Amino acid sequence: MSNSRINIMIELQNVTFNYSAQGERNVAPALQDISLRIPEGQTVAIIGHNGSGKSTLTKLISAIVFPQSGSITIDGLRVEAGGKDLWSIRERVGVVFQNPDDQLIAGTVIDEVAFGPENLGLPRSEIAERVHEAMATMDLLDAAQLSLSELSVSMKQRVAIAGVLAMRPRYLVLDEPTTMISGQTVRQLLATLHRLARERGMAIIYITHFMQEIADFERVIAMDGGHVLMDGSPATVFARADELRAVGLDVPVVTQLGHDLSQQGWTQIPPIVLSSEQLVAAFQSDQTTSAEPGLDALSNLPSSEIHSEDSTPLFDLRAISYIHRNNTPFAQEALHDFTLSVRTGEAVALVGATGSGKSTLIDLLAGLIKPASGRFYFGGENTGVNTFKMTRLRACVGVVFQSPESQIFEETVGKDVSFGPRQQKLPLHESRRLVQSSLEAVGLPYEDFRSRYTYALSGGQKRRVAIAGVLALEPKVIIFDEPMAGLDPRGRAELFALIRALRQREGLTICYASSSLKEVSELVDTVHILDKGRIVLSGTPREILTHAQQLAELDIALPEASQLALSLRHAIPSLRTDVLDLAELETALLKVHSVTL
Repeated sequence: MSNSRINIMIELQNVTFNYSAQGERNVAPALQDISLRIPEGQTVAIIGHNGSGKSTLTKLISAIVFPQSGSITIDGLRVEAGGKDLWSIRERVGVVFQNPDDQLIAGTVIDEVAFGPENLGLPRSEIAERVHEAMATMDLLDAAQLSLSELSVSMKQRVAIAGVLAMRPRYLVLDEPTTMISGQTVRQLLATLHRLARERGMAIIYITHFMQEIADFERVIAMDGGHVLMDGSPATVFARADELRAVGLDVPVVTQLGHDLSQQGWTQIPPIVLSSEQLVAAFQSDQTTSAEPGLDALSNLPSSEIHSEDSTPLFDLRAISYIHRNNTPFAQEALHDFTLSVRTGEAVALVGATGSGKSTLIDLLAGLIKPASGRFYFGGENTGVNTFKMTRLRACVGVVFQSPESQIFEETVGKDVSFGPRQQKLPLHESRRLVQSSLEAVGLPYEDFRSRYTYALSGGQKRRVAIAGVLALEPKVIIFDEPMAGLDPRGRAELFALIRALRQREGLTICYASSSLKEVSELVDTVHILDKGRIVLSGTPREILTHAQQLAELDIALPEASQLALSLRHAIPSLRTDVLDLAELETALLKVHSVTL
């Protein structure tokens, strides 16, 4: 009995894997000499920058690819042995891939979730039980009959997770599963994963770029350049913040806040803070300790400003309605009596949970669909009249989609960015000028990148190439649809800086669609909160943050600093919560602390 229990684990011994052809030299392996063990029931988070080897490790563990050297065993079964053991291995290891389209094959949501259990040959009653449980976990019961082809990327991701949960594997590998979901859905998923580990002994292997999600995991493995850089508890790993940042990673905001406050003289703060509860306990026990604020305590935090003075809206939507699958039994209204005004040069955020109407609104603003009713004005012209040419609208609006990689299809960077100018039949010298200026604008030197193969780019570089391809069309409007999805902390910071720089371009209008407020609060002038095809809240980012309860009900995640401030109100009732970032939260805390001494 004890010997068989010892073998119930995933074990890698000196594993090396390289995607390059055998004859290629000077190409670093994706994984090099990796050795680790993951026993049943353990929750393991794997972090690393884009290209560090995380996804390759996923493919090796699930026997999709095989190591060039070393060995991998799953419950004593050797992955590289092949044969009938592969079926057993793949039955034990369930994988949720980063891109849901890589694993969705059925026609409808319920058929997709049922596909795995059906192929296991389970009784119909058990299939029904598993499907209902998995769909309830991912809040998909109301979407059971929807076609997968009509779902947003975030909805597809939830379907992919539900499909794997219905298989009830012994080892569950999730490759950045929360990239397209947020708020309560993320918390529900994490709670479910910990429950599965605790109650069923399922090992959870969780690959992520979001450090705040893994504080409760038993173990964190940090990877860099195909090697294991760190392996230990969250507290052990996050204590090495400088080393993590050196390889493009970071620590949770709450951990950094605890460190910064300790440096300011708050003596009751634990050495490594992993949760808001730890800070609350420290503040409640520290009522008399004095601290010398190292930051100026501002009486008023800055507010956002809208830069446009143009009286004529660029986009003017009045009582718009749009119905998917109109005139069918599955008709669903995506936009209802929708009204929106966006002015030239303004930066606006369109924020809402899955199904709120964001994707439909983006298609409408880009001229890809027409409203069923209502009036849509562009630059003061009614787009619904026969004399209006939709090509004029489409030529002015560029879209960076949820998965920017899917809009990169040429072999080299230069060819891909020049695709738009070439379609416009521009002279070669003009096309080259646009390509060069666009690549330089996104921080990719023209001479260094124009001949690079697109498949060899990192995730962050692909985002930049996609944006450059849009800029080469010289649009008046750029719509970003969840552009931060799948990027590591360094990549998010770089893209964040890029979008802020684009805001300085005269006359450029930016629309930023997101399922949370985490990034948009520092990027836009105005936030519009969508729910069930309508705008339910509008205001500056700071004004929106004052509606925390309503945002929670709408399943919209707050910026980490704002969420922390809300948690700390239990210990510090006077603490303001409309903070946009960590610096503002620290300022507010130090001010309150100095006043109460």
